[in-house]
This record gives sequence, structure tokens and C-alpha cells, in this order.
Amino acid sequence: MNRPRLRRSAALVALALVAMSFANAPIVTGATASTTYRPNHLVHFDAGTYTGYKFKASGGIVAAKTATLGRPSTASTRLRTSVVAHPGNWLLMVNGIWAGFYLRESNRTYLPFTRLRAVAFAAGTHTGYKFNAAGSVIAHKTYTLGRASSAHANAQALIGSSTSYLRIVDGIWAGYWVPIGAGVGLRYPPLGAGRLTLGSVVGGLDQPLFVTNAGDATQRLFVVERTGKVRVVSGGVLQSTAFLDLSAKVSCCAGERGLLGLAFHPSFASNLRLFASYTAINGDVILAEYTANAARTSASASTERIILQINHQAYTNHNGGWIGFGPDGYLYIATGDGGGGGDPLGNGQNKNTLLGKMLRIDVNGALPYAIPPTNPFTTGGGAKEVWAWGLRNPWRDSFDRERHDLYIGDVGQNAYEEIDRAAPAVGGQNYGWNVMEGFSCYNASTCVTTGKTLPIAAYAHGTNDSIGCAVTGGYGYRGAGQPALQGHYLFGDYCTGRIWTLYQDENVANLVAQGQFAVNISSFGEAENGEVYLTDLGGTLYHVLVTP
Repeated sequence: MNRPRLRRSAALVALALVAMSFANAPIVTGATASTTYRPNHLVHFDAGTYTGYKFKASGGIVAAKTATLGRPSTASTRLRTSVVAHPGNWLLMVNGIWAGFYLRESNRTYLPFTRLRAVAFAAGTHTGYKFNAAGSVIAHKTYTLGRASSAHANAQALIGSSTSYLRIVDGIWAGYWVPIGAGVGLRYPPLGAGRLTLGSVVGGLDQPLFVTNAGDATQRLFVVERTGKVRVVSGGVLQSTAFLDLSAKVSCCAGERGLLGLAFHPSFASNLRLFASYTAINGDVILAEYTANAARTSASASTERIILQINHQAYTNHNGGWIGFGPDGYLYIATGDGGGGGDPLGNGQNKNTLLGKMLRIDVNGALPYAIPPTNPFTTGGGAKEVWAWGLRNPWRDSFDRERHDLYIGDVGQNAYEEIDRAAPAVGGQNYGWNVMEGFSCYNASTCVTTGKTLPIAAYAHGTNDSIGCAVTGGYGYRGAGQPALQGHYLFGDYCTGRIWTLYQDENVANLVAQGQFAVNISSFGEAENGEVYLTDLGGTLYHVLVTP
């Protein structure tokens, strides 16, 4: 069985975008300190007097600046870190009075949440505190809860040298800082390392590349086989008859060609419409529509209506292939840069081509499709279908069904893999390829980063690709069966079988290694109930589970 290499020419990732901390693997954060913010994070200041410092690597003070704020104010930081010989967390300011200086995080200088966060209180006795400018307690409130309860917080801060507090805004402790621990914490904290396992669902699949659902309340899973068929898994059983067979139309399996993507119309249950992306016999990338039978048990290749055909005959790799409907009802199409190492065709930064892009079209309007009026180039400057550009080979993308963010897993060249994210209904991003790879300049010591949207997470390949060589984008978990996964984005690496969870919180992506599995992760997918599944190109569909 041929297995595609999803990255290299020879064979073959709003709310603000951010960097992260990482477990057990090299990462790129733009700094070696605790948390780097991409873009910068807002810092709140109470009215009062503050002193900022510049430090030597040894912790010695080389400069200080003191100033008084007559009213509450804000500025921005790009780094939250510890400093040798100085307790607590320190914030490196990038603008305002203390630009270039570090200020200590406290109850008066803290990073507010960009949205209220749910806080869980266990049954028992808890105490909230108010502090003065020196960080000393000036008031407290103690109360015993007869049962578990919840409230909301608008900020978290390290007050003193070792205790983190949440600033509560409602309920019993409104206006008080409550320490995290002893039965108090954010309702959905980041999942710890090594907590995931894979449960086999079915085997016997022919190079499965994707799994999805139809949104028609049947709870069926639809598995895309690279060789041209869409198979159905119902009640944990692989059905013998294909739902859709495009084998005669699909070019497979030179390079990365094949049947690559599948999306059901949001109204599939009533209009019977579904869409597929594949490479044609001549190598072109095809987006086509099909109509299911009235019982929704199958769709015939004879119902095909080609919507879009993109010339892709120079190379057999970097076809992209993911398609999906956004919360806005438009169809999004991810395309690779056309193949070859380093983007020799120059498609990534060329806004007038349809390769190396995220496209957005309206399949509910005029035939073969209409252009959404809010696409960035409707009046010129680029192809009207283009929603975002600067992508190398976006391999598996998704929308968060709760927050509606778009996540893109973009496969790198020889050094870095990345996860990109866009806020709901925000287009026009340039994700950097082939000027940048991850957070770094590609094939250059310096490059122009102005106007580029940096990833929220990136990881280095490691020695001999020991960490990975081809990212597989995943999904944000929004199911009910595994509460510990709630709000976490899962993704992996095709080459090494590693899986990570990424917990989005403010301007920080908390990236945690969940282990290495004996699979070639060709895709993740989402069931109707929000459960996340994984396809192994070797032929097995797995359910991603949290260990007790």
C-alpha cells in the first residue's frame, strides 16, 4: 500500500493569535521564556505608583523607572516570565510609560481575560480576599458551600510569590480574589500530558483520509477512502456498500493525489446536497456537488456537477483537499501551493491564483457558485474566491462549533509545522508561506513579517524528524462524553503519530504532548455529538478518548 507523504516535494498549523508553552518537544515561541504572547496581551493597571525594571541575565537590576497613574490604565505585554532572584511573575511591556521594562504581576497589574471564565467551587469552605497596593490583605470573606457551585472570573494573577488567584465578578465572592486550589479552579483547565488513548472503531478501510458526519441526526460516520469511495460506519459497524463511489473519476495514488475531502450541506437532511474534492485524472483539483437519494443511504457519481476546477498538473503533491461549511453558511476550500519544494510556482504569495489559499464561495447562489460579498478581493486586488493566502499545504482544517474560529493545520517544508487560527468571519489573512515557515523566516536570516498572520502554535521537526514532519490539523472538542477534553483543540503529526492538545485561553495556547501512537494520522473528524475520531492511513478508524 502506498502511503502519501503530506509535506515534501520529493514525497509527499479573532481572539488574538498566540504562542504557547509545550511539553516534551521542541517548539517555537519567539522567546525562551515562560509565555510569549502573539499578538501582545493587554495589561490592566489600577491607579497608583509603579516601578518597572530592566534586568541582567543574572537578575541584577540595570535600570528602573517609576511613574504614577492618576487613573486605571492599560498597556501591552509580549512576555510573562520569571526573573532570577525576583519572586513572582514579571511582564515585559511593549508600549506606554514602561515600554522595554518589566513590571511585576499583582492584584493591581494583571492580565484580564478576554471573556469571562467559568470557575468551579467544590462543596466546602472557601475564602476570598481583597488586597491593598502593597499586596497585603485588607478584607476577606469566608463562606461554606453546601454543594458544588460556580461563578465567573475576569482575570487571573499571581499575587505574592507563589499563589495564583482568580478575580470573581459575581456570586458570593464578587469583587474578591479567590486562590486557585483546594476545590477552586477554572471549570475547563488544560488537560494534563499523556491523557489520551485511541479506541479502535473499525478496520478494513482503504487508505482512509477523512471522517465526518452528515448532520442529519442519523449519527453515522462517513469515511473518505483515498482511492475514491466514501464508506459509512453506523452503530460501530462498517457498511459493506459504499455511500459514494468516485473511483472512476479520481486520480490515485501518485504523490498525494486521491479523493481528499467531503462536506455535507448544512441542510443535507432536506436538500440531499453533498460536496467532494478530489484530484482528477489529469491532476487538477476538482470541487464537485452530488445529490443523495431520498433515503439518504447513497449518492451516485452520475449526479456530479463540477463547481470548480483548479489547474494542478505540474506536481503531484500539495493539493490541499479539505472542504467544509462555515458558520456563515459559505463553503470553504483549502488548496495547497501546487507542489514542489519551496513553492517554485510562487502561488503562496500570489493573491491572483487559487492555489496556496483558503477559498470561500457561496454554493446557494448563482451557478456554478457566487462570491460572498465580504470576501476580501471582491473589488480587486486578488482572485474573488480568495479568503486567505500564504498557505503551503493546509492539511485538515475545522471550525470550532462553539466559538466558530477557523483552525488550519499547514504542513511545513523541512523545519516547522504550524497551526493557524482565524476569528469568526475574519478573512484577508496572509499566513506567510513562502516568506515564513512557522514563526521563522523561510530560507533566509531575515524577512518582512509586516502584514503576516503568525501561527498560534508551531513545532520543530526535531533530529531526523523525530518529533514530526507533517502536521494533521484537528478539531476543538465540544462533546459531552469527555468533560476533561472540553474546549481543547486536538491535532497530530502524520509521520510520527504524535498527538497534542491545545487549550486556547486568552493570548496563550497551552500546548501539551499527549503521546505517540503507532498510526499514520491522516485526519481527525467530528461526529454529530461532538466526539472526535482519527483515521490511520493504514486502514483503521479510531475514537479519541481520555484515560481515567
